[in-house]
Amino acid sequence: MLRLANVSYAYSGVAALREVSIAVEGGGSLIALAGQNGSGKSTLLKIAARVLAAGRGEVFFEGRRLDEWQPREYAKLVGYLPQEIDVTFPMTAIDVVVSGRAPFLGRFSWEGASDYAKAEEALALCDAAHLSARFLDEMSGGERKRVFLARVLAGAPKLILLDEPFAALDIAHVQQFSLLLRDIVNRTGSTVLFASHDLNWAAAYSERMIVMRQGLVALDTTPAEVMRAEVVRELFGFAAETITRDGRSWIVPNVSE
Repeated sequence: MLRLANVSYAYSGVAALREVSIAVEGGGSLIALAGQNGSGKSTLLKIAARVLAAGRGEVFFEGRRLDEWQPREYAKLVGYLPQEIDVTFPMTAIDVVVSGRAPFLGRFSWEGASDYAKAEEALALCDAAHLSARFLDEMSGGERKRVFLARVLAGAPKLILLDEPFAALDIAHVQQFSLLLRDIVNRTGSTVLFASHDLNWAAAYSERMIVMRQGLVALDTTPAEVMRAEVVRELFGFAAETITRDGRSWIVPNVSE
């Protein structure tokens, strides 16, 4: 589905990605992009979303280079939710979500009944149907996250890119949002690639973890392999113990070191 081949990118001469090569297959899965702040996670997602163009290397989607895709056609297949969301506009949830149907509209066309129906379906899928008529500034951070995820889902993309979807959420909402992502994968068959610096939540619900470090892919493996104490110390720079429960590994930082 998505393939990056030796991709590099720099901001004002400072390398953010260095010869990164990864492949993301379709078929419905949750893939976590982990790493410390500044490791290159957001840059990788922006390149995959075509917000940025790779400085060097090539990016392919469905076997075609990204620059061969028309923007509208690409937007029908790939949904992107950035880390920072502009909530200053006085919009209701349904208006936000239906705007995700824009790639499917003809020139000078307006959203029709079918578009609003799909928007309502997306809100329901995100357990946010009750927010339909509410304005963004009347919602909590967790509620807004659900609304903007519904906007992505309104286009029924094959690949969903999420940048730090758990940021600014309390623990209860992180768990709810994680379960929501798992449910979306199971019900839609979409593949989700999400960035997170929270190792425990990234590992808890993903099948695969790609660990970034200083712009490089340091590890690409199962969550269980990433969550080993020696790996955490080497790649993330802190001492921790690993606890395994219900087939999932969790890390507990060692506060004495």
